[in-house]
Amino acid sequence: MNITLLFSIVAACIVSAGGVGGIIIAIIKFLANTIADRLSAKYENKLEKTLEKYKTELSKKEYVSKTRFDAEFGIYRELSATFCTMVKDISVLIPAGFSWHLAGEETRKKYEDECYKTANNSTVKAQDSLYSSAAFIPEDFFKGYEELLSLCKQQLNTFAFRYNALSLETEKEKRSLSQDDHKRTTEINEKWMKHNSVIREYLATLDVL
Repeated sequence: MNITLLFSIVAACIVSAGGVGGIIIAIIKFLANTIADRLSAKYENKLEKTLEKYKTELSKKEYVSKTRFDAEFGIYRELSATFCTMVKDISVLIPAGFSWHLAGEETRKKYEDECYKTANNSTVKAQDSLYSSAAFIPEDFFKGYEELLSLCKQQLNTFAFRYNALSLETEKEKRSLSQDDHKRTTEINEKWMKHNSVIREYLATLDVL
């Protein structure tokens, strides 16, 4: 066999083998890229779903630092204590429903004076507690507290007006309270319970980081 022809055949075999190897490598690269793209798309889709779920959870909860949570919790606990005392004392001063009177004018007057002083003091404390915390609570919550405070002050004024020296009413008329006065106390208690629910729901949305 001609040596030149032999080299030609060997060269052709080598080229042929190299061509097949190149095709195989190309196929492997193509398959690898396709699998990688599909895995990437699958992971990206899963990641997007996770992010959407996380966003939904974030919309339901407000994540705050422990310092802020403790500060807010302290403010609402103080407001709850002072306003609860105020509402209770006002309810004793002017009951929501049936009321009774002590026998004896002097005894009755002394008891009413004590009730008024107690209710007035607790209202002042609630007012101080609210206005000292005004900058740290949402406006809607502040207005809710302020409405309660205003209604309680109205009850105090109603009770105190009965002893106005310039009033032309008889002593019996001065001692009496209208149905509206008693209903106002019912309104105060209902608003207080409703406002408590609002604050409770808000605090439930807070979560410490």
